[in-house]
Amino acid sequence: MYPIIRSRGGLAAPAAVLLAVAGLLAASSGAAQDASQQAPPPSANPDPNRPVKSPGNAKWAQSAEEARQRAAAENKLVFYEFESPGCDDCRRMQSLLYPAFDFEALLIGMVPVRVRYDFPDSKPLQELYGVASAPSILITTPQGRLVFLMEGFKNAPDFYSHVHKDLDRYRQFARKVDSQDIATLSANEALETGVELYARKDPKAALPRLKRASVAPNPGAGVREAALESLAAVELELGDSTASRKSIDQLIATTKNPQQKEHAELFRAQIPLAENRPEEALALYKKFVKDHPDSKYLAQVQSFIVRLTPASASP
Repeated sequence: MYPIIRSRGGLAAPAAVLLAVAGLLAASSGAAQDASQQAPPPSANPDPNRPVKSPGNAKWAQSAEEARQRAAAENKLVFYEFESPGCDDCRRMQSLLYPAFDFEALLIGMVPVRVRYDFPDSKPLQELYGVASAPSILITTPQGRLVFLMEGFKNAPDFYSHVHKDLDRYRQFARKVDSQDIATLSANEALETGVELYARKDPKAALPRLKRASVAPNPGAGVREAALESLAAVELELGDSTASRKSIDQLIATTKNPQQKEHAELFRAQIPLAENRPEEALALYKKFVKDHPDSKYLAQVQSFIVRLTPASASP
């Protein structure tokens, strides 16, 4: 697989978000520090007059937390390399990237760190960004905003093509976000940037833009409804279930789109799960089955009902 910007649950397809209970309730408060990892032995040097002291001639951090702290202090990005023992593709990737001056140039604006994919301490990073295998390359801001993600490795030219393209795209997006006056954004622009920020794992920055999109005048068709749906998801992820409930209830009450109303009702049923109130969630799922007997989500909802029904109440 190759570089992608992953959205939690896929904001462009709300049904995926609304039906993925575990995904919606996953914490996004940051990744735990991985175990200390030493940089590998120096790679072969193509220029004997410039001895290579480390991969990319960069100072590799010994942990993810150190990398984030240094990147914040030096105004750099964080370059995570996920590796695993016995991973032939990891060794192949390193042998093709490390000696190259292109790799050295890439790391100038980054703090690199190696992360063991098989270590438990790296699981929060994997879950937050959807890193499914090693080797993988992840680039983020020190605060955790997603810049680049590549799973697998094809060859060096393919890697550099994708990473530079995504870095350029991110820098353009970051300049746009930094220049925005949120209070004056159109509904469409506020929604667009809010959704992308959420997809890039930055719900705090997404929140005010999605709020703006939900109230800005003259929204495009469906913009306000999409903003409320995304806003509810962001609020829930940030731990504000009360605000999330208010946003999704507003959507349920105002949308004229039957399928969107189903999505919203399913999301509404998941909010009490985040509050550890399964009985309320069960009642809402049962109401959904009653109100939408022909829904395409019926089988999934019924499976939720089975899991939430206490054993003593089962037939």
